[in-house]
Amino acid sequence: MSSPDPSRRDFFGAAGATFAAAWLAGNLPGIQAAAAHAAQAVRQEPAAFENLTPSEAADLEALAAQILPSEPGSPGAREAGVIYFLDRALGTFARPFAGGVRGGLTAINALVAERHPGTARFGALDAARQEALMPAVAALPIFALLRYLVAAGMFSDPSYGGNRDRAGWALLGFEDRFAWQPPFGFYDRDAHGAR
Repeated sequence: MSSPDPSRRDFFGAAGATFAAAWLAGNLPGIQAAAAHAAQAVRQEPAAFENLTPSEAADLEALAAQILPSEPGSPGAREAGVIYFLDRALGTFARPFAGGVRGGLTAINALVAERHPGTARFGALDAARQEALMPAVAALPIFALLRYLVAAGMFSDPSYGGNRDRAGWALLGFEDRFAWQPPFGFYDRDAHGAR
């Protein structure tokens, strides 16, 4: 199979660049709003949630803290601001799952009411009772999605609202640098004369 001739390649390259520029120009207000939201989330906690009610946020934050708890010298989901990632996710890429998450919270809170009469919400339980309830929560169908979203919020780029102060990256030992100098690792050490 022969490659396209240079004039055709140039045409497609120019067409792609034109399309990208037109898309950016047409979506600039949305891009600027998303960037402003991300910058706000990185600097401080937002004053209000965009997609969660305060009680939903309290329940989800408590669940996130049970999924990725903090330990002495090691921040968890609460310290990393994962709840703000969850709030943003449920209004963007995870929007199709928002109803399922809310239904899951209803099921979790039904477990709470059943096992702890007089308490209606997971977020209202103390940490010991939350932990004791986690095996039953983990058996619910929604738990896999919640665990995925919490991990994504903990370890994703901080511009998405979670991983505050790069806490998740610090746990992994990930160094956030714009560029790396060779050698990059054991696999190219000899190629660059490093010993």
